[in-house]
Amino acid sequence: MSTSSLAATATDPASVLPVQLRSRARAEPDRPFLLEVTGGSATYGATWDGVCSWAEHLRDLGVGPGCHVATLLPPSIDAAMVWIALGCLGAVEIPVNPDLNGAFLEHVLDDAAPMLCLARPEFVDRIRDTRPAVRVRAVERGEWETLDAATTEIRTLPSPSDIACVIYTSGSTGPAKGVVLDWAQFATTIDRIPLGPDDVTYNCHPMFHVTGRSPLVTMCSTGGRVVFREKFSAKATMDDVRRFGCTTGTFLSALLLPLPPRDDDADNPLEAVFAGHNVALAAKFAERFAVKCYDLYGSTEVGFPLVLSNPPDLERTWCGRVRDGYRAQVVDEHGQPAADGVPGELWIRPDDRLMIMVGYLNQPEATARALNGGWYHTGDIVIRHPDGNFEFLHRAGDTIRRMGENISTTAVEAVIDEHPQLSGCAVLGVPDPIAGHEVLIAAEVVENSPLDEPTLYKWLTSRLPKHTLPKYLTLTDALPRTPTNKVLKTGLLDTIELTGVWSPPTRRR
Repeated sequence: MSTSSLAATATDPASVLPVQLRSRARAEPDRPFLLEVTGGSATYGATWDGVCSWAEHLRDLGVGPGCHVATLLPPSIDAAMVWIALGCLGAVEIPVNPDLNGAFLEHVLDDAAPMLCLARPEFVDRIRDTRPAVRVRAVERGEWETLDAATTEIRTLPSPSDIACVIYTSGSTGPAKGVVLDWAQFATTIDRIPLGPDDVTYNCHPMFHVTGRSPLVTMCSTGGRVVFREKFSAKATMDDVRRFGCTTGTFLSALLLPLPPRDDDADNPLEAVFAGHNVALAAKFAERFAVKCYDLYGSTEVGFPLVLSNPPDLERTWCGRVRDGYRAQVVDEHGQPAADGVPGELWIRPDDRLMIMVGYLNQPEATARALNGGWYHTGDIVIRHPDGNFEFLHRAGDTIRRMGENISTTAVEAVIDEHPQLSGCAVLGVPDPIAGHEVLIAAEVVENSPLDEPTLYKWLTSRLPKHTLPKYLTLTDALPRTPTNKVLKTGLLDTIELTGVWSPPTRRR
C-alpha cells in the first residue's frame, strides 16, 4: 500500500502536538497562540513555558508514565497546557464530561481508574462525593500564570504512537466506552481544510470531545491562534468572532440561525467553517454570514475520514467524499461490498493503523469487533452514490443521534429503571428537523403511584447527562410487552400523540 500524504503527516514525529509547540515556541516565542474571551492570553513561548510548569507540578504530585489523570476542565488555556504537559510526562489524560453524574460518572471513574483528578472548583465536590478514594486537585481559572517556573527542561517528547488521551463515547451501544487515541490520529486533523498562519479558530467546544482538542493541533501546525470560550453562547458567538477576528471554527448552525437577523450578519471575518450535519441549514448559514461551509463525517474512534464541501443537493443528509489517506466501503449484512445506491454499513480503513483509535480501554473484545479485518465498522448505514458522495441514513442498532451526539437508549433505560415507582420504560427517538432526533421517554408507573411527569423529570435531571434528557415525557399504566415480558418498543412511537405529551419548559421550542 502506498503511503498517502496524510498518512505521512500523521506519522511524522514532527506533527505530534507537543513537538510542534516546542518547535514553534523556539522559533516564534512572541507569536500569539491561545486566547480566552475573558481576557487571558498566551504566546507560543508562554504556552510552552506553561506546559513545562504544569509538567513539573504534576510530576511533583506523583504523575508519571502510564498514570491516568482525569480532568474536568472547560475549553481554556490551562486545559490545553495540562493536556500537553501530561503527554510530555507519558501520562494519559481522561477528560470527563462535567455534566455526568450518578451511574454515568461512576462508570467513567471506575473504568478509567485515575490516580488524580484535576477539576474546576465547582466540580470538586461531585468527584469526591462520587468516588472519595480519587485524589482531587482544584484548578482555578488562569492558574497557569501563578505556577512556579519549571526548573528542569522537558527532554523526552511523545511520538506519534504514544497515547494522547482517552475520550469516552456518549454510549451508542451501552455504557460509554473509553476510546484510546494516539497523537497520530490527532495529527490527521491538520489538513481538513486549507488554513494558514493568519487564521484564528473559535473554540467553544468541550475538551471531552475531539472537536474541542483538534483546533490546537490544526492551529499549532500553521502558527495560527485559538480563541476559547468556556461555554457555548449563541448570542455571544458572532460578537466573539468579530472581536477576535476569527476566520474559522465549528459552529452550531441550528442554534445560531434562530437568532434575529442583523444588518451586519455578513460583515464578519469568517472564511471557512464547519457548520453542522444539516446541509440545508449549512446553506442558510453560508448565505447569511457570507462564509464557505464544510462538514465532516467521523467519530471519536476513526477521526474524520470524509469531508463535504459541495453537497449535491439540500434534501438529503450528505457525509461527503473520502479524504486522502482513507478508504471506505459499504457492506451488506454479510460483510460483502454493496453496490452504489444500495444501503449498507460504512467501513473505514486508514492508510496507516496509527490514524485511528488504538482501541477501547479495558475492552479487547469490543476493540476486535470494531476493527475486524483491519476495517473500522462504523455502525452507520449509508449509501455510496456513483459520484463518490456518501449519504447518511441512520445508525444501526438502538441508538438516538441528537445534535451530533449518539445516545444509548439501553444506558438511559437502565437509569430510569432504578426509579421505585416505575415498572418499565422505553426511550425512543422522535425525528426532528433541527436536532436530527429528540428523546421521548415513555414510562410505566406502578399501580396507584402518584408520580407525575414534572416530578419524574426533576428526578432524571439529577441522574442523566443533559444531552440525554427528554424533550417528551409520558407516563402510562401499561407499556406493550413481548411474550417474555420485555417492553416492546417496535411501533410504540406510532401509538403516541406527541401534541398531547408533556414537555419540560426548558426543552420546548
